[in-house]
Amino acid sequence: MNLLQAIFLGILQGFTEFLPISSSGHLVIFQYYMGFKKPMVLFDVLLHIGTLAAVIVFFRKELKLMLISILKPQIKDEDYSNRRWIILMVILGTLPTAILGAILQREQEFLFKGVFVSGGGLLFTGVFLWLAEKIGSNSNKKNCEKQKITPIDALIIGVMQGVAIIPGISRSGTTISTGLIKGLKREVSFQYSFFLFIPAVTGALILESRKVSLISSTPSFPVCLAGTLTSFLVGIVALKILHKLLREKRLTIFSWYCWIFGGGVLVYEIAKIFI
Repeated sequence: MNLLQAIFLGILQGFTEFLPISSSGHLVIFQYYMGFKKPMVLFDVLLHIGTLAAVIVFFRKELKLMLISILKPQIKDEDYSNRRWIILMVILGTLPTAILGAILQREQEFLFKGVFVSGGGLLFTGVFLWLAEKIGSNSNKKNCEKQKITPIDALIIGVMQGVAIIPGISRSGTTISTGLIKGLKREVSFQYSFFLFIPAVTGALILESRKVSLISSTPSFPVCLAGTLTSFLVGIVALKILHKLLREKRLTIFSWYCWIFGGGVLVYEIAKIFI
């Protein structure tokens, strides 16, 4: 891998990790067509470290207040009580993600081999985003959006985050969309999705980093650094774009993208079989 390829994959990771179009699906597809036959475990871990850092920086003020609410439980202020509740819901939502992650990990070779699963996952993501936007907009019209996550909400969203381990199914797309379908306010769905992202990705990085020593070929330090910094900077931009489009009720833009890109990959691969 050269420097330009690393920057390209960093841009790809930064945008697709947060925009609801599936980072894993895009990485599988582009690495497949770019000819990377060996698993780039170290590089993939570094790309995810970059996007994890982007989330922490983007939500730094709220995360700081959440940390204070834990360290100072004697504060009975309603805002701090709400933050403690959110932390509990993040823990609860992480449980089904971890269970599904352990189950789907056994099928990793099948899920990440080739591009058919990724293409199909993108089509699913597009449909799910479209449905969520329609249902979420109806909830807004009826003025019945919820401002507080319930344990049932947390569990269901956590399950969907676990399902999003399948390449092509967007983690941010499914978690935010599930929140909208469950009637949560858009801002609540947005924040909870990325608070849930932090423990999920941290856990995945710990597990994946154990495999790094098994890889005989790794990119050079400048290449790894370029990819990590690129994914971090682009990730912050992507979070701002998603936040804006979510508030403007324009998630269906990503539906069309998923349908066109995922469908195009499937059509191309099927055509290769018969031509």
